[in-house]
Amino acid sequence: MQMKMSSAGVQMLVALEGHGREDLFAGVDLSRTVGWFTALYPVRLVVTGRGEPGELLKGIKEQLRQVPDRGIGYGLLRYLNEDAAIRDSLQMEDAAVSFNYLGQFDQVLAADAALSPAPESSGAAFSPSARRAHLIDINAAIEDGQLRITWTYSENLHRRDTIDALATSYLEALRQLIAHCLSPNAGGYTSSDFRLAGLDQRELDKVLGRVGRSRERGLPRHQTTKDTTR
Repeated sequence: MQMKMSSAGVQMLVALEGHGREDLFAGVDLSRTVGWFTALYPVRLVVTGRGEPGELLKGIKEQLRQVPDRGIGYGLLRYLNEDAAIRDSLQMEDAAVSFNYLGQFDQVLAADAALSPAPESSGAAFSPSARRAHLIDINAAIEDGQLRITWTYSENLHRRDTIDALATSYLEALRQLIAHCLSPNAGGYTSSDFRLAGLDQRELDKVLGRVGRSRERGLPRHQTTKDTTR
């Protein structure tokens, strides 16, 4: 796993995996399909600023929202596009880490459902002689009301105590984010929440600051809206 330092901040290339069932156009109906849909695409995340939880959340949120259709078109463009120039432009270094949030399994099967997950292991999902696509695979899901995170790695490349330390620091960072989200000062809008306005974050903060000050003075909402659109 490698992080790059630059003038823009700390950068890390991550392979994100999604369910691949995106509403690409009107009338899409996948309810009768059988099998596994997925979208795997690389995202270079950049962390800037002072590293405060609120800033980190907003920054990553904005970067992920810039990915078109949650990355479903990346594989088509990289491997199936007839234009060699486009295929070549998408060739890049392999991400060391992959991340997949599988969702809330508790919402899929009810407690009294006829089927339930088997407690025993299903065995190895890959051949032990297969080449790993990523150094570390992180899979997360909500099961039995708890967030469960599985770290998969090769003992030929990493020691167990290295992954344990990494997972421990990950959980600590997650707890800090949760604590921030529960605090009174949490929240706030980012520019992607108002795409049609065409504002960057600095301009949006200025507008929201005016709205907040106007409300504190008790001005009518329609008057506030008029003032902030000049």
